[in-house]
Amino acid sequence: MRYVATSFGSAGDFLPTLAVARVLRAAGHEVVFVTNPFHEQAVRAAGLEYVAAGELVDLYELIASHPEMLRTGEGVKALVEDLAPTFFAANYWVAKELLRQRRPDGVIGSNLSYGLFWAAAERRVPAVMIAATQISWITRRAPLQCLDFAVPAPILPWAVGAVRGVAVALADHWLRSVARTVGATAIDPSLTAIEAHVDLHLGMWPELVRPRSDGDAPNTRACGFARAGQLGTTAKGLSAALESFLASGSAPVVIALGSIYSLGSDDLVADAAEASADLGQRCVVVGPAPRERTLPAGTCVVPYAAYHLLFPRARALVIHGGAGTTGESLKSGRPAVVCPLAFDQFGLAWQVEGLGTGVRVPKKGRSRATIVDALQRAIQDDGMEARAAEVADELSRAPDGAELAASLITGLASR
Repeated sequence: MRYVATSFGSAGDFLPTLAVARVLRAAGHEVVFVTNPFHEQAVRAAGLEYVAAGELVDLYELIASHPEMLRTGEGVKALVEDLAPTFFAANYWVAKELLRQRRPDGVIGSNLSYGLFWAAAERRVPAVMIAATQISWITRRAPLQCLDFAVPAPILPWAVGAVRGVAVALADHWLRSVARTVGATAIDPSLTAIEAHVDLHLGMWPELVRPRSDGDAPNTRACGFARAGQLGTTAKGLSAALESFLASGSAPVVIALGSIYSLGSDDLVADAAEASADLGQRCVVVGPAPRERTLPAGTCVVPYAAYHLLFPRARALVIHGGAGTTGESLKSGRPAVVCPLAFDQFGLAWQVEGLGTGVRVPKKGRSRATIVDALQRAIQDDGMEARAAEVADELSRAPDGAELAASLITGLASR
């Protein structure tokens, strides 16, 4: 069978769709992956045919020079005004031509791949949407705490319903405007219409994390976490320097803020490293060293490490609550301190705390002292450590989310 796939964004946004495409290719299907040149190396390393869409957008350089984009307000503004329209337009025109030439059996895109979905709707090609974070599925019937502070439980469903209603209405208006700009006018390009149009809307998380709700659309299915960590690098394992550090003493605290947030969170990284030292713990920082802050002795800084290899060897984790990082945290069996910074991270931090596998540290009022308190609890709470191991064991026995997603996608042909 033939498929056209696309995705763009941070590792947590991008890798789940790439993992699904790789499984399909390994099963003998033809998969063309359309995306920004920023992701070309990862696509080719996964053994997929790559087709460029648009000029290079170097997310790392962009964030390093504009760290304010990591905040919710500025980030949404950049997404709405610049990144998304550019990505949508390039994907729409490239995908439109590919669909004409290749006549694929289906298209597969992350839940911001509207250019691809518009092209597929125009040509009536079956479409599959991949959602990396369950926050996109919150509804009044399946509410979730998703702010930095707790909304009282009795009003939470109504608050979530109202916020979702407003957000969907704004998204519908915005997408129709972008579609007119790029020339996708033959179909209804809104969020509401596209989510109803896709044949499958697959969530890359297990039902342990987000159980099915009576209010879920019939085309939705939670598949489980994708085993995608190996797709983020061409390295075969951890670096020699990191292996040497791990072998030279006790299990360290690992501070890992994802592929994007590690670039602009110097103070949080430094505070977490100092909190580890305050508790007599060694520490590994994954990402760049903080600027203008000196890290304590006993800290190892590595520019990159595969989370699925490093996390299980940690004493505890300090993460930001991104979708990919949170998934690897839950699979590792190690207790986590979650320090959310923006977007869906607040909701995922609540989920980790609700599962009993970690401690949420609110952004408001967060300091070295509050991180010390949370980290001390994560290290010393035997019940939390046991629960983290229990969740990891359950997840280890679940199927690979990418493999389940691929089987559902190929099953569309038999409908």
